Amino acid sequence: MPWKDTATGYGWMSIALHWITAVWITLLLFYGNSIGALLGADRSDAIVRHTSIAITGYVLLWLRVGWRFYFGHPAATQKQRGAAFTLGKWIHLTMLVAVGLMLISGPLMVWSRGDDIVVFDWFVLSTPMATSFALSDFCSRVHTGSALVIFLGILLHLGGVYKHLAFNQDGTFTKILIPSKPSGDDSCSD
Repeated sequence: MPWKDTATGYGWMSIALHWITAVWITLLLFYGNSIGALLGADRSDAIVRHTSIAITGYVLLWLRVGWRFYFGHPAATQKQRGAAFTLGKWIHLTMLVAVGLMLISGPLMVWSRGDDIVVFDWFVLSTPMATSFALSDFCSRVHTGSALVIFLGILLHLGGVYKHLAFNQDGTFTKILIPSKPSGDDSCSD
């Protein structure tokens, strides 16, 4: 069973991390975006829901970012070569950097505001720092900007998926559904 990526395809680990974190990030974007439209107790509940989902998946999201940066992207197949492949690779990397920035800026934003992070009704992560509204404001801007980058990246990513399915029909979509079989010493080390 191919767990690791090969030179031109993804293994089970990359496939699982891709789909699980895609759902996770979609939930985070949905709940995070709803916060601005709410007031009072509804807003507080939405913040707890958003931060709880984020903290629950924190290690998994970092694993997704770290896995891709450590192992790199598999190379293009013969049918995938060209500027579109390179653009897609850079869109993925930009989205992963934005996820990393969100994972750093989110907790810092809350803690520098002087608040604790409440994770559902399970536990509380107490603030380890002094209140700094300047830092909180900066982290809020980074967090919001990163969310926008991820949202735009998702739209571009979905456009690329459509292009590969409807026009290219080059097996790109299949690469993230079915693991690539290794052929000899074929592990990806981009």
